[in-house]
Amino acid sequence: MQRPRGTRDLFGEELRSIRHVTSVMDNVFKRYGYAEVETPIFEHLELFTKKSGANVVKQLYTFQDKSGRWLALRPELTAPAVRLYISQLKSAPKPLKLSYFGNCFRYEEPQARRWRQFLQSGVEVIGSARPEADAEVIALSDDVMRELGLVGRELRIGHIRLLREALTKAGVKGDAQDPIMRAIDSREESRLRDELDRAEVGRHDRNLLNALIALHGDAKVLDQAEKLVSGLPRARVAVQNLRDILRQIRLLGVEDFSVDFGIARGLEYYTNAVFEFYVDDVQVAGGGRYDELIELLGGEPYPAVGVGFGVDRIAQVILKRKIEVARERLDCMVLPASEAML
Repeated sequence: MQRPRGTRDLFGEELRSIRHVTSVMDNVFKRYGYAEVETPIFEHLELFTKKSGANVVKQLYTFQDKSGRWLALRPELTAPAVRLYISQLKSAPKPLKLSYFGNCFRYEEPQARRWRQFLQSGVEVIGSARPEADAEVIALSDDVMRELGLVGRELRIGHIRLLREALTKAGVKGDAQDPIMRAIDSREESRLRDELDRAEVGRHDRNLLNALIALHGDAKVLDQAEKLVSGLPRARVAVQNLRDILRQIRLLGVEDFSVDFGIARGLEYYTNAVFEFYVDDVQVAGGGRYDELIELLGGEPYPAVGVGFGVDRIAQVILKRKIEVARERLDCMVLPASEAML
């Protein structure tokens, strides 16, 4: 009998590589002071339909239990971590720093480095709106990449608030922005053009949005962004927020990065600064700030920021690059010299 499509049997070098990645991550998470949590593999369906994004919702594995309740296999781990916080940890001292590892499930077309069951890890900082929290999560992510030996990695940092403020100026507000943000995330010009046509965005506002999306380079592009959004007070605040974050990550030793205002992220709960890590043109990690998700899921409003790592993708890169993975070694081996000695 064949295994289900989009799944894998893991053994040998492949499994050893995955275990190595999770071991390195666990050490880094603990060094930064994060406490590990574990959530159920399935949750109430509503947890993921509120703000996870249309693409994720379409890929959910859903089912009814014997009492008729609609449940879903978790497609990602931020929403479950937030649900755990609201239900059991909301009285904990802030900022609360959580880490996790777990299998996730999405019904998507299997392709290279993309499976229907995949291992994700990550961290969340709940309760701090300061740029130091964003910077710590980025620096932690960079430390993971460095300790795994992933040289040549690319860190891209953006700020969704600028895009959302540009859309608000164009008269596109609230959830109506989400299809456009998904189109930006797809990097498909025709798809973005169709969504802007559908939302009846005028030429001037369209030009502003396209100009922001096109901004990519070193920290100097922040000056260009500031000029473009000079008439949008909240967008100007967002540019300053990104300046503060970049200053903090430099203090934490992160020097190699680019600013990319075209980053929109696939999950719709992100609100402000966002970032992605690429290795060999493969996205292996991504995260950002999601200051509205806790309130949306029924908790008191609290700021939060986090990152998710694609453990399987990182392990595949390590195998492809032939990076040496530490093996368990025996201290001694006892061999019977004769049949009688058995």
